[in-house]
Amino acid sequence: MLVTDVKSRPQYQQLRFDASGRFHLFVGQGEGGLALLRVRSELPDSEGIRVIYTGESHTGSELSEELASCRWRHLTLLPTQVAALQVLDEVLAQSLIGTRLYVAGSEGFIGLAEQVAARYDLQSDELQREHLGSSARRVFCVHCQTSHDDVTTNIVPCRGCGRHLLVRDHYSRRLAAFMGVMADAEVPGCFPELTEGFAPFAATNKTFNTPIPAIEPHIPARVESR
Repeated sequence: MLVTDVKSRPQYQQLRFDASGRFHLFVGQGEGGLALLRVRSELPDSEGIRVIYTGESHTGSELSEELASCRWRHLTLLPTQVAALQVLDEVLAQSLIGTRLYVAGSEGFIGLAEQVAARYDLQSDELQREHLGSSARRVFCVHCQTSHDDVTTNIVPCRGCGRHLLVRDHYSRRLAAFMGVMADAEVPGCFPELTEGFAPFAATNKTFNTPIPAIEPHIPARVESR
């Protein structure tokens, strides 16, 4: 069964401009652009602010035109999440003390952005995260170490080892993914009820002695360091 109230679950909040910072880097993906638009409406100008945005998302939300109309001093619009994360890496590599990072978008994108930020030792008070858009998860198979993006069901077939994985609520910041464990490890062929979508703390104990149909997850391109 899924584990509820797991302490490793990421905690999110609305992005708030941190005036104590010297340089502010906003990164948005998909519906995360709404958070960037909201913050921009609260600021008299965009001095000292850099914005990176990609409209690529599981929900297909695209807010590039709306963001461009806000007259950011430094706005970079990119076609893919991979490209956005690469630019984030390049900007952070040149950042100075006093940098504040704000990330808004899907849970999977936020996790990958945090992985990039971790390379530059940003502290917890220097990073804000707001979850907007799809509740799809990034899932890591504990058996073969294969990652799956945009998983929307509580059970997903692993494209690495072929096992049916039960998506747990345990989240690894290091891997930027939720853990996936063999769904029928205790009783072969006996799976939990197949459900679509994730609540903040979803759980089910119900099991069925029926086969789980194959699910073909959407696997976008992986991020590779340059």
